[in-house]
Order: sequence, then C-alpha cells, then structure tokens
Amino acid sequence: MERLQRLLFLFSCLILANTFSVVKAQTNFTVTGLVTDSHTGEPIPFASVSLVGRRVGTLTDEKGRYTLVAKLLTDSMAVSSMGYKTLRLAINPERPSQAVDFKLQSTGTALQEVTVKAGENPAWRVLRQVRKNRTLNDRKRLAAYEYDSYVKTEIALSHVSDRMRRNPLIKRINQAMSQHDSIMDDEGHKLLPLLASESVSRYYFRTAPERKREDIRKTRIKGVAVDDAGLSSQLLGGTNLVSQNFYDNYIPILGKDFASPIGDNWKNWYEFFLADTTQIGDHICYEIQFDPKRPEDLVFTGKAWIDTTTFALCQIETKIGNAANLNYVRSLTIEQELESTTDSTAGTSGTAGWLPVSIRLSANLTGVGKQSLGLRAQVTLRNSNIVVNRPRQPSFYEQAIEPSDTVATQNEAFWNSVQKNLAGTDSLNKEDRKTREMIDNLRAVPAVKKAEAIGQILVTGFYKLGGVDLGPYPYLFAINSVEGLRTRVGFRTNEQFSRNWILRGYLAYGTLDNKFKYGAEIDYLFSRQHWTVAGARISYDLERLGLTPELIGGNRIFYALSRFGRYRGGYESYQKEFFFKTEPVKGILLTAMVGTRTFDPLFPFHYRLNPELGEQSQLRSDIDDAYWSIEARLARKEKYIMDGNERITLGTKRAPVLTIRYTRGLKSLGGEYNYHRLTLRAQQSLRVGPLGRMTYLLSAGYTPNVMPAPMLFPHIGNPTPLLTTNTFNRMQFYEFVSDRFVAVHIQHRFEGLLFNRLPGIRKFNWRLIANVDALWGSISDENQAVASRKPLPDGIRPIYFGALDGGIPYMEVGYGIDNIFKLIRIQAIHRLNYLDDSPNGIPLNSFALKASATISF
Repeated sequence: MERLQRLLFLFSCLILANTFSVVKAQTNFTVTGLVTDSHTGEPIPFASVSLVGRRVGTLTDEKGRYTLVAKLLTDSMAVSSMGYKTLRLAINPERPSQAVDFKLQSTGTALQEVTVKAGENPAWRVLRQVRKNRTLNDRKRLAAYEYDSYVKTEIALSHVSDRMRRNPLIKRINQAMSQHDSIMDDEGHKLLPLLASESVSRYYFRTAPERKREDIRKTRIKGVAVDDAGLSSQLLGGTNLVSQNFYDNYIPILGKDFASPIGDNWKNWYEFFLADTTQIGDHICYEIQFDPKRPEDLVFTGKAWIDTTTFALCQIETKIGNAANLNYVRSLTIEQELESTTDSTAGTSGTAGWLPVSIRLSANLTGVGKQSLGLRAQVTLRNSNIVVNRPRQPSFYEQAIEPSDTVATQNEAFWNSVQKNLAGTDSLNKEDRKTREMIDNLRAVPAVKKAEAIGQILVTGFYKLGGVDLGPYPYLFAINSVEGLRTRVGFRTNEQFSRNWILRGYLAYGTLDNKFKYGAEIDYLFSRQHWTVAGARISYDLERLGLTPELIGGNRIFYALSRFGRYRGGYESYQKEFFFKTEPVKGILLTAMVGTRTFDPLFPFHYRLNPELGEQSQLRSDIDDAYWSIEARLARKEKYIMDGNERITLGTKRAPVLTIRYTRGLKSLGGEYNYHRLTLRAQQSLRVGPLGRMTYLLSAGYTPNVMPAPMLFPHIGNPTPLLTTNTFNRMQFYEFVSDRFVAVHIQHRFEGLLFNRLPGIRKFNWRLIANVDALWGSISDENQAVASRKPLPDGIRPIYFGALDGGIPYMEVGYGIDNIFKLIRIQAIHRLNYLDDSPNGIPLNSFALKASATISF
C-alpha cells in the first residue's frame, strides 16, 4: 500500500506543477439562533453548535444565543450539550444570513458512576476501562463479518503561490475554466477537481484462518489522467484506504505508525480531558479530548466518545497537524462512527464487537516549501447490511484478481438505489455533480491533455500508443566507460493488443563499443485468478558481475543506475530461457525455468580448466552455462491489482516474503558444469512500537560443486558515493566471492524519536536512521584452486576474487540523518574488519559518508 500511495502522490504532483489558480471567497455566511430546553423553555448556555461535516463551530452564551460565521455552509447544523440529546436541523447552504433555533430534549438517563482518585485525571479511569473491555468491543473478537460498503473519493488541487498564478500556462487554463462554477474548500480557497469516484462493494472477513475478500460491484469515475475504470476501481474502491482500527496500539497511515489515543501506550503520548457526556445515536457517551504531549510526534489531536455502559468507542475525530514529523501533509483528519453488532448465530443472541459504519478521511497535501501547491483528498465510506460470525469456507475468499467488465457499466437505476438505501446524504450531491462537470471541461484544455500524457509516463514508465506501450524511460539512456552513450528503445504490448499474448522487446546501441544489444520475450497468460504464465525470452547484452536482476532482488532502479559510470566487472551475456509460473494457492508463487547463458568478461580474468595441475593448467576466460531451476515464493498477505496484463503488488503489510530456489546445472543441456545451487531470501518490515520501524533482508546460498568464481556467489559491493540499501556500501565490486554464505541487512528508522525531543533541531523534521550489515561466507580449497593469478598474455594482472574467513563475518554499521529538506539522506558507514588492501590491491577506507535521495511521507 505504501508504494501505491507514493505513486498516487507523485502523479498528483505532476498535475500540480501544470495547473491551477486560487482566489479568495468574498462572502461570509452567518447563522444565528437560540438554544433552549424543549420542556422548560429555559436557555441552555455553553451548548456546542457546529456545522455537520465541517470542523466549524461555536458555543452559546449565558443566554443560550449563538452566532456562527463561516466561509462555507453545509446542509445541516448540530447542537449538543451535557444531559441533552444531540439535535440536527437542516439549513440553507446558499443563504448569506439566516436564523435557526434549537429545542433540546433531556436524555433522562442516569450515567454510570465514575470514581476518581485524588490527584488523578478523571479521563484515565475511562481509558483504563476501554482497554479492559477491548476484547469485548474490538472487531477482532468476531469470527467473521461482512457488509455492503459505499466509498466516495474526491481529489482536487488547492493553494497556489502568486508566482505560479502569473505563469502563462496557468493563465490559459484559468481562462478556459473561468466561465464555470467554482468549488471552495473550508478555508475559502477555490479548488480545481482532478478526480471524483463512487464505488459499491461487498466486503468479507474471516479471522481463523485470516482471509478477506472484496467484490467491487459497481464503480463510476471521472478524473484527469484516469481512463481505465477497472484499474481505478481497484485502487479507490472498497476499504483499502480507510480501514484504521483505533483499538490497535499504532495506526498505519502513509507508511508511518501513529500512536492510537486508546492504545496501550495512551498515557505516554497524550494529554486527556474529560469534557462532557452526550448522546451519540442510542448511546450516552463520555467525551474525551486528547492532545499530543509533543506535537512533533506521530500522534493525533481530537475527541473520542466512549459508551458509558460498555466502554466501547462509539465515535472518534482525529487530526494530524502540520507540526507532526510527516512530509507533504498540511493536515489529515479521520472521523469514524461505530455501532455494536448483533450476534444472531444459532444458540446466541446479543451484542458482539463494534464495526465502523461511517468513516471520513480528509487530507491536505503540499509539496516542498511554504508556497508550494496543494492537493486535497477526501474519502467517505458507509457500511450497512452487516452480518457477523457467519464465516464462509476458506476457498470462498479466493476472489478474482480484477473486477469483471460490468463493474464500470452505466446503470442509473443501480445508483439511485444506492443513494436511497446505502449512501444516503454522502452520495453525489450538487457539489459533486459540479465536480464531474468541471473535470470534463478541464480535460478538454490542451495543456491538461499534455500533462496527462506526461503524468502517465512518469507513473508507469511507459507511453501508451494503442495496443503497444513504449518504454520504460529509466532505461532510455546511460553513459559508461564501455559503451559510451548507450541508448535504448523498448516496448511491451498491453490488453488492447491481447489479453493473453504479451510481447516485450528492446534494442540498445553503444557509441563507444559500436555494438547493438537486444532482448525479446513472448508470454502467454493462461489465468489471472491463479496467475499462470508461460513464456520464452532471449537477450544479448552487457551485464555487470554481481548486479544481475536475479542477484539484486528486482531492484530495477539500482539496476538502471548501475549502467552509469565506470563499468567495472562488465561482461557480455547471451541468454535464452523458457519459464512457467503459477500461483496454485494465494500467496504461493511457483516458477520453473530452463535456460542457457554465456559469460564473456570485458575485464582481465581467467581461470584454470584443470585446477589439479596448478600453474600447468590450461586457462580460459569465458563460460557456458545450462541449467534448470524451480522456485517457490511465499508472500502470505501480499495484495495485487491488475493494470491490463501487468500484476502490480501493493505489499504485504509487514508479513514476511520468503523465496527459495534450487538450480541444477547440466552438461547434457549444453553447459560446461554439472552443479547444484540453493538460494534463500527473506525480507520483512517490523513495527517496533515507539522505537520506529525495522526492516531486514536475509539471504543465503550454497553450492557444493567446483566452478569458476563467476558461477559461485559474488557479493554485491558498492564503492560509489551513492548510498544503496541492501548492499555492502564499503565493499569493493567483486571483492569477495563464496560458495556458501549467509548475509543479513538490517535497517532501523527511529523516525522522530530522538530529534523530536531536541530543542532547535526538532523544527527541521530530521529522522535518525541506523543500519547493520553482516556477511558470513567461505569458499572451499577446491574452488580457490580454480582461480589463477597468472598474468594474461599481454602482461596485465588479472582480477582475483577474495575469500572470507568462515569464522569471522564481514561487518558494516551505519548511522545518519534522513529527511533533510524532506528529500536527502546522509549516512556514515564504518567497515569494521577485513581492513587490509583488497585482493586486487585497491586501498581500502574503513569510513565513508554517503548520500541518497528519496521521496517519502
């Protein structure tokens, strides 16, 4: 999910940079009135008066009168006071001035007695009871639940600097949009809508074993740079974005963990105030206000309403302010209303856990700098027709990976029914319809059409041209010491070409070596449900020892950057492969492969064909390899979406991802060696409470056979000034090779744990980060005997691969500052051992400062 949020944010920033204007609203709305007791007629002083759906309100005076002034009105107001039922009345949102009186009815309900210890905050007693009764109220107690869900998502641009307003491009867009109605935000700024969507789904959840399924039944979407309703419904439909459970100790938002105000550690993070009792639906609730002890921490400000009988969370309003150590966020608000469910299973009847029935999320994002453009995103969700404790068979939860073709089919009768029975007042209103009309007008502006095309390229890496996608752009060009200027053009077919056949290919050329490189692949997609694909590929290209996609674990950006600069360890490779992969059970992907490849080094290297002869052995530089392999990948909680014929992962939500591969090399297939190779890889992100987040990557490999060093396990070094995680940043390229190894890379993000508490520093929003990298490896005497240090015929000294002492691990530690200017990370790296010169005589430096850049919240 974190990757999807970053892509959505980057896409929005592209449009942000090309469109929009802001003007201030000139009209204020005023509502006045009197609040009285409906039975006695007496005025009610200090009652809370607010606009429904907006954080705008006031209090009545001593005589029960109020005056509320706002730049925008909603269609209703609410009044609440201790001992009275909350009352909502409709208002006219377009009248500049109006009077509305409220007559409140007494609740007439005796509250549960609250015993307060001397010197103790009375809110603490309530919060202790909330935690004590959590097992009775938390939705996790339910064996299963399901419900209908309505989700409305709106994204619009907001805020602009005076300099941007003078941009000629912006002026042209303003002129095209000036004749249309305006939409305003809570602060009176004009908004420029980018996307409006509605989606209806049925959500299913089972606890043991944990399974979930969400069937998207209908969706309708209008948006800038949004043409594929099927993909958009997977991203924006359902409960993906608004599934926070405040009973958990930490709430994951935008890739960060926020401390819950009703979690186990509530006293360490918040100040509380027991403000009032009020009626929420049929429940009399304590109103508890909470504020962060340190605004820079990842915490909330807001209110929670706790049922006085069951001590269940009935309603909560939380806000993240711009003081929190969170990038690109002006504010973020989450509002939830929860209701108790009824367990109607055989032999039981009564209250079960509480489920959210209404959720609203509103985020105001910004770029770098106080004058940067902004983005407003709002998500509204309503759940109904709830059924609990009726688990279905585990096989039921194996749903299709993409929605059916009828999801986006127009059906006004369906949406009219949704508005009446499910969405209610949250369905498309007058402002929403105006939003859709503005989006249509905006997409007709030529400048916006260009921005859409550029945005599509930046997000996907490809330019769509009918049934063919051209790209990806990160591989378009490179400059290195072997090829000079390398240019590359590539393509892939999409679902418009075929929903089963997929073609890929590229052609590259180097101006220095004057050689063409190429690659081609043809796949057949048998099943999307169980992701079953067979294919064949062929390629001739320049590769780098230890930096193939297989060895670096699919880090494509690192792979693209590795083609720049001095090309140490380069070799030419001709490769042919046939593969078949399938996912018979959700979360387990099996792959079988057979292929051949060549190794023709461009660096000085040779090895002994008959190592038992020592220096008398014949020498050779190139290698021919033929093999077959099987691989199993376990990702238990990984979620996917389909973009045409491409399956995109949304991550695993901190569950481990395990990969194990067995490779068998055979002379009978045309190779020069018979060998066995076993590799293992595991990675995971872990939440460590207030200490932040930890991620680890564990890898291991073993081969018992005697082969040249390039056929073993060359370890990935990174002597460049750029910091790259999951490599050894103080190790030289191909400095060490092993035939058996275990490597671990651990990185810990302390977030603002330390810097948020240092006066003068906390304002920078810096984040402490640390890492430990260790490698246990060794190489047998037989494999060491294969290597030769004999000079080449022209007298050049060959490259020689070093070996590790099996009892002494290679170690690196690092520490640094992340989030400098919301972008830069600077880290100190110490190499703790193996400090003698490298096997090839390269002087070693045990310490280095490295930098990297990344965009993250």
